[in-house]
Amino acid sequence: MLMFCVLMVLILHMNVHCVYLNWTSHDRPNIVVLVSDAFDGRLTFSPGNKVVQLPYINYMREMGAVFLNSYTNSPICCPSRAAMWSGQFVHLTQAWNNYKCLDPSATTWMAHLGKSGYHTHSMGKLDYTSGHHSVSNRVEAWTRDVPFLLRQEGRPVTDLVGDTSTKRVMTKDWNITDVAVQWIRHTAVSLTQPFALYVGLNLPHPYCTDSLGPTAGGSTFRTSPYWLNKVSYDQVSVPKWLRVEDMHPVDYYSTFTKNCSGHFTEEEIRNIRAFYYAMCAETDSMLGEVIDSLRDTGLLNRTVVLFTSDHGDLAMEHRQFYKMSMFEGSSHVPLLIMGPGVKTGFEISLPVSLVDIYPTVLDLAGVPQPGGLSGHSLIPLVSGVSAQSAEPHPGWVLSEYHGCNANASTYMLRIGEWKYITYADGLTVPPQLFNLSKDESELRNVASHFPDVCQDLDRLLRTVVDYPSVSQAVHRYNKQQFLEWKQNLGDSYSQVIANLRWHIDWQEDAQSYERDIEEWLTKTRDYITRKKK
Repeated sequence: MLMFCVLMVLILHMNVHCVYLNWTSHDRPNIVVLVSDAFDGRLTFSPGNKVVQLPYINYMREMGAVFLNSYTNSPICCPSRAAMWSGQFVHLTQAWNNYKCLDPSATTWMAHLGKSGYHTHSMGKLDYTSGHHSVSNRVEAWTRDVPFLLRQEGRPVTDLVGDTSTKRVMTKDWNITDVAVQWIRHTAVSLTQPFALYVGLNLPHPYCTDSLGPTAGGSTFRTSPYWLNKVSYDQVSVPKWLRVEDMHPVDYYSTFTKNCSGHFTEEEIRNIRAFYYAMCAETDSMLGEVIDSLRDTGLLNRTVVLFTSDHGDLAMEHRQFYKMSMFEGSSHVPLLIMGPGVKTGFEISLPVSLVDIYPTVLDLAGVPQPGGLSGHSLIPLVSGVSAQSAEPHPGWVLSEYHGCNANASTYMLRIGEWKYITYADGLTVPPQLFNLSKDESELRNVASHFPDVCQDLDRLLRTVVDYPSVSQAVHRYNKQQFLEWKQNLGDSYSQVIANLRWHIDWQEDAQSYERDIEEWLTKTRDYITRKKK
């Protein structure tokens, strides 16, 4: 009898693998991946989900699995997406900023699916290849080591549009959603092969602030009364801030360059946060349109749906908005999976990250894993079935950042209760250590109290990435790229650099700032900008 039970367990085990690992099977699921932009992952589970109504995210959580500790591999758009599409850490792809990411010929998980017999289709925001985003964005990243402080963003503001019947605020994303729904209803439903659909949205990324001109970044939180009514305003908190003199030097640089060092009233802060949550509600509704179309066409039961984001948004936590930070609001992303073979109502606390999507999607399709991936399949975690060839997830995640609004390369290791953040060469900038089980708000840097923990985590980090060498490589790249850009501009250099997003501050002392750059170009060592007095 015991042998019979063992045999039945093995047979069931193998049958589940047929869905995910046997790439010749006709039972392979359809795959829909919807990726938003700047969605705080903490809103997808309690207590964060109490502040705003997100019915379709709640539906995915009930019908599938939600990861409670999922992270971006770089808290900015293009490098994060490069990690997701390539399955490799940022230092391996050398996706240093929004301008330098993957080559268009890079092999993505979608390409593997296409070669294995899937009908593939992508629409909306992709943003993982090099050469895009504004000139300001790249120049600010290249010059982050220059010892000046200039406001690079517009002050965060809110903008209420329409009325209580205005649902379609972000029309570009709604148009993308409409195309996705029509494709499902008219193309996917008639396919004889499994399909893989990618849908990329811009929301809830803040809108450009038009009054600041064509070079402005996204500092406007825009919504309508319809979506604002989805927010429980009494649940919207006003986050506690450290005093400016107590801030970590890199955090202060971020606060200043994001134009958040001035005074904000509690009402301003609460409104910015409420508008951001309303924008998340609009995003959730777009996700719902896709899910509903799958249900209406009878495809939902044969489709694995995955929802995530490239990064979060601080929404005025730590005296900042936007991303470019390892704090939870910026680095913690949503990750929900539902569909055939996925446990329902299942929560996973193990830290995971966006590089895990690549091997996960291939596992779903039964496609052999290529070598050189940084991520690990999440199928064993959401299904309870161990993939035959997969290594178990290590239980830690790496995130790194080398772009604008932070004046040092930043590396974050998240494991257990700890979040360890180190910078540059590990010596010239002090590290940060947070115990997230006791300090969810990340206001108490306990690095000096737990030097042994810092040493252990730093040792583990160095087995993954030689981060001092990477920081030096980024430093060299920044100088080389800036110098080439400057030389190509010729006589127009002074005029062009004076009219980038920092133009208001720059023009107060243009000659001095140009001298700072010239001195930086002649130096060979990294340094950190001191706080502006």
